[in-house]
Amino acid sequence: MYEDYFGLKRPPFKITPDTSLFYEGGKRGDILAALVYAIHRGEGIIKVVGEVGSGKTMLCRMLQIKLPDSVEIVYIANPSVSSEDILFVIAHELSLPVTKDASKHEVMHLLQDYLLQRHMENKQVVLFIEEAQGMPLDTLEEIRLLSNLETDQNKLLQIVLFGQPELDQNLSQQSIRQLRERITHNFDLEPLTQDEIHTYLNFRMREVGYTGPELINPTVAKKVEMHSDGLLRRINIIADKILLSAFAEGTHNLSAKHVTAAVNDSAFNQKAPRKSRALWWLGILLIIALAFALYETRSQWMSVKVADLWTLFQTSDLAPKHENAVKNVNPITDITPQALETGDNKVPVMANSESEMSPAPVQPETVAEEIQIPASLKQELAALEEESEALETQAEEAVVAVKVTSEKQEFEALEKQVEEVIVPVNETTYQVTEKSPLESAPAQLAEDEVLQSALDQAASTDALETGSSNDLGLTADYNQWLNAKLQESRNWLSNANRDNVSIQVLMRSKSAARELVYYLRNEWPLDLSETYLYEVNTDTRSIYRVFYSEFNSLSNGRNQLELLPESVKANSPYLHSVYRMQKALL
Repeated sequence: MYEDYFGLKRPPFKITPDTSLFYEGGKRGDILAALVYAIHRGEGIIKVVGEVGSGKTMLCRMLQIKLPDSVEIVYIANPSVSSEDILFVIAHELSLPVTKDASKHEVMHLLQDYLLQRHMENKQVVLFIEEAQGMPLDTLEEIRLLSNLETDQNKLLQIVLFGQPELDQNLSQQSIRQLRERITHNFDLEPLTQDEIHTYLNFRMREVGYTGPELINPTVAKKVEMHSDGLLRRINIIADKILLSAFAEGTHNLSAKHVTAAVNDSAFNQKAPRKSRALWWLGILLIIALAFALYETRSQWMSVKVADLWTLFQTSDLAPKHENAVKNVNPITDITPQALETGDNKVPVMANSESEMSPAPVQPETVAEEIQIPASLKQELAALEEESEALETQAEEAVVAVKVTSEKQEFEALEKQVEEVIVPVNETTYQVTEKSPLESAPAQLAEDEVLQSALDQAASTDALETGSSNDLGLTADYNQWLNAKLQESRNWLSNANRDNVSIQVLMRSKSAARELVYYLRNEWPLDLSETYLYEVNTDTRSIYRVFYSEFNSLSNGRNQLELLPESVKANSPYLHSVYRMQKALL
């Protein structure tokens, strides 16, 4: 409506995210560059938090534009997805061939194969989740499990969460702490300041074709900041109505009255806060009036106060019971507030005779000697002391119980973390664990020593009972055969296709080398010519790793993994990239 009047090519303040009008001020440009950098690094989960209307959707659209074609983006705009459906939603966005009756397990396999294939092609897959504060906690935990998909050096799936401040409240819960620990980059979209609003409004006007003198002055920007709280969506709504108001008035001079008219026509106007301020000042005036009234009537309430206290003292057990007891004293007339204020207190009158009253001070020592604590009060005090001791004992027991419960919860949490890290690999599916096989080799060695020590010791004992090494089948050419096999394996790995995969079928410590050679030469159920042996040395020990065959795809490798004999499956075999083997073993 007002575009032609101001010489604009299109509306400058639409609330839909127009990437051609992206404003890099207010740290938006810096955050965008940091997001691009974090995604290229491919580490952990990224979180972007901002209030409603702070520009999260615009930032998300700009991020999609800035990322190169090698990055494939999965965009989820509706976060109300259950944990059972999130994998199907992601697979649908990636156009994976998922059947209607496919299980969650099968979808996970398809997704994993797709991500590995993209990684081999030097491509990235990034998952964008908008309004993440509305996503159920179970679904967020499922997202966290997707972040476990990784190679030795990179994450297969990068995750970016966009949400309102309530997202931080959800992530602060104890049940979701594992996802919180995976977040490596946090970005907060702060409201725009008055100067930034001034620059933003004029920037948008210029971008849509305005060529005249500066239309938005600092006074107008200050008024807009006051009513918008620095939020971009509110700023756009107010600015649009400001131009409409100026157009209706037929002027190019924008002023505070146009801002007021725009705010009054908006749903988020500031009338309610102004009423609250008026009530606040009214409350202060009432307090001042009440204090003044109390000050003016101080003589009455002070005298009543003294009278009440004096009556209470006379009727209590603490009143003195000797011959010089105070009587016939009127505290209202004899001890006045005026005397209290001037310090000229009247001295109580003592009863020396029925007809004559003479002033005599009460001796403190005499009163203290005559005052005695009643027996009933002593019993009550003793009972209170016993009750206090009992409460202290209960409090100490409660503290100990809480401490024990806390230590138990910490122990259970550690056990859960261990169970998540140690993933059974001898199932019919291949899973990528939290650490790669090469990185977790020392932990596997420690587990192998615990689980296999009895078996190795039994084999060694049987061999010793026979009385000679020949009974073990270890002939004189033991070292020659072992060295030849190691060299043969190295030759194979040097010439293998780096895009293929192999199966690690066995792992033994070097101390059990003789039993391993005997097993391979006499009882090995697989083709020995396609079995390869490698020695791996760490800081504390040496091991032999045994691999079997070479496969040109993950699916073929997985099929062969399922066909292995049960005796081999008992060693927890798993697929391994030939390229990673070449880097680690050659």
